[in-house]
Amino acid sequence: MDNALEQKRLNAIQNLEILDTAAESDFDDLVKLAAMIFEVPMSTVTIVDADRQWFKAAVGLPVKETPRAISFCTHAIEKDEPMVVADTAHDARFAQSPLVTQDPHLGFYAGIPLKTADNLAVGTFCIMDNKPRQLTARQLDILKILANQATKLLDLRMERNKYRDLLIEKELINQTLNETEQRWKFALEGVGDGVWDWNINDDQVILSKTWKQMLGYAEHELPNSKDTWLSLVHKDDVDKAIKSLNQYLEKKTAEFRLEHRLLCKDQSYKWILTRGMVVESNKDGSPKRMVGTHTDISKHKESEDTIWQQANFDSLTGLPNRRMFFDRLKEEIKKSARKKTMFALMFMDLDGFKEVNDQFGHQAGDDLLKAVTQRVSKCIRASDTFARLGGDEFTIILSTIDHAQASNIIAEKILTAISTPFELAAGKVSISASIGVSIYPLNGTSSDKLISIADSAMYDAKAQGKNCWVYAAS
Repeated sequence: MDNALEQKRLNAIQNLEILDTAAESDFDDLVKLAAMIFEVPMSTVTIVDADRQWFKAAVGLPVKETPRAISFCTHAIEKDEPMVVADTAHDARFAQSPLVTQDPHLGFYAGIPLKTADNLAVGTFCIMDNKPRQLTARQLDILKILANQATKLLDLRMERNKYRDLLIEKELINQTLNETEQRWKFALEGVGDGVWDWNINDDQVILSKTWKQMLGYAEHELPNSKDTWLSLVHKDDVDKAIKSLNQYLEKKTAEFRLEHRLLCKDQSYKWILTRGMVVESNKDGSPKRMVGTHTDISKHKESEDTIWQQANFDSLTGLPNRRMFFDRLKEEIKKSARKKTMFALMFMDLDGFKEVNDQFGHQAGDDLLKAVTQRVSKCIRASDTFARLGGDEFTIILSTIDHAQASNIIAEKILTAISTPFELAAGKVSISASIGVSIYPLNGTSSDKLISIADSAMYDAKAQGKNCWVYAAS
């Protein structure tokens, strides 16, 4: 990397004002999520300084920084694409690195460059393991999504710094110039966000042209008032918006920061981040005037939803995955214990699924799993949980049943639905299912106990000839 480019990169890091700052939950949650998704012991958001790599967030590393000279990330920031080292011991660049030969004994590394809007790589989003491993194309896509979220957090940090500096500059202008509408427009709209200026005493709000354009409106189409803003807030966000604003004005919170949805002219909603601060007070100390900005964070929210969906739902069937199933089971136990009700847990394994895979191929197997999902979903209530644990193993939580025998009817319906032949693109196939059932609280009051008994009952069903269900009496 040439000296001029390196200096620009270091300047960008300085403008972020991020080095040696305290931990932040947004960054911490990202590396924790990465460690869980990829099942690796180490994950970091790394900022590569002039002579060191410093970890803004880290899982599995006891140190906050290491020398840049021995870092993997210094190589990663020089690339436009992800850097994946599947086996560090067989990579000439890193085989003798103390990070490989000593603690933490890295055997695998994957890093995505974190770049500013000016395409300057300030750091990386990484996952690491003590043993060699490979990443699939899908896993690499997920890692890119997580890295994109880290980049968005850095972008928001940069915008926050600009916003703060502009407010400082604005305050200096206020000390020497008369208050005019154009003053704050020129001072704040340079950020590229919508701007609002609220005179609290008469409850009038000036909404900038950019503020209105963000929602698809021409400048003359929206009145300049607080009521205009409130009329556009999504009905599910109104109470939160009013409460957040009042808490700030009453000095119960140190900042006014609100994520909420606003109605656009085309009747869609955009997620907006509103930030503001009191810039002028009355003689009695009460707030007189607030100014702030609106930032469109819709893409950021979409990415958050994507990450949550990928972490909690099976990509093939759309059903809750193992992680979501265990969360739902714990919540069902809590609810049933509180209300003193019963529920049933079913473990289901498909009989003959492997044969379909072997005869017709994996695509047919995938099509069959999706078809099974559709049929079984019609046999249960919307309040029940139907999850895929992996392969051809499924679980069903029948929420709030009146008696243990209530699960019998559902089990029979499911067996009938599955035993009906499936018309797949590859041809007609026939399978069946073996189901094991446990009942809360008759068979246990803990997740482990209920799961163990239902799983054992499912194997009893297979031993009895398959295509049947078994209720575990104990």
